[in-house]
Amino acid sequence: SQPYVDPLNIRYTNAFRNNNKNATPFTHLYIGSDLPVKLKKERLIVFSPSYENWNIDSASNKKYLPSVSSIVLPVSALIQLDKNHWSLTVTAIPLFNSEGLKFEKSFQIGAVLLAEYKKKENLKYKFGVYVNHEFFGIFVMPLAGIDWKIDERNNLFGVLPGRLPYEHKLNNNFYSGLTFRAITNSYKLRNGTYLRIDDNQLSGFLDCYATKHIVFTGEVGYGIMRKLRSGKGFNKNYLTD
Repeated sequence: SQPYVDPLNIRYTNAFRNNNKNATPFTHLYIGSDLPVKLKKERLIVFSPSYENWNIDSASNKKYLPSVSSIVLPVSALIQLDKNHWSLTVTAIPLFNSEGLKFEKSFQIGAVLLAEYKKKENLKYKFGVYVNHEFFGIFVMPLAGIDWKIDERNNLFGVLPGRLPYEHKLNNNFYSGLTFRAITNSYKLRNGTYLRIDDNQLSGFLDCYATKHIVFTGEVGYGIMRKLRSGKGFNKNYLTD
């Protein structure tokens, strides 16, 4: 929901097995964009369509962890509430989450309400709530964020628990930093059950600006407290954990 033009963002992750025999390797592909449209009175509409695919290694049990995909079509309205301090972001998030991109019975609807307070030009605080109608039930998560330009070389920005990067400018072409991501998704499977994915990712990154508008990012990190569970309906007694 940031008011930046980002016509194409592609991220591919390969999570391989480490020395922990209980680790579950996977690959993840994300393709998305952010397309803002400026309206009158300092208002923006941002369209953020995206596609995601998770391919999880479940060894011989392919029925438990098949490949699952998302088509997400968020639309955000950014509204300036006053001239100096307050703004509001309201986001509607229709999405289809399923095995094999089946649209039948795979529709979900979510929403974000996020208020922003600008304390000063280089420091903004954010807080709000995220709600989504997951296949395991209604998922509600409070949000807290910051947009802080610490100095000319250092920035801290994002909204937790979703994503919080710290960025350090090395020079005009290279930036480095740390990123935390928290992920909770559920996907409808062909057999009538759902797959729930929870992951917490902590990583370091290096950005290389090939041109002013094209950036390549390398990232290495670790998954913390990852959970993969299957269930049926709103029953929290998961069939497989």
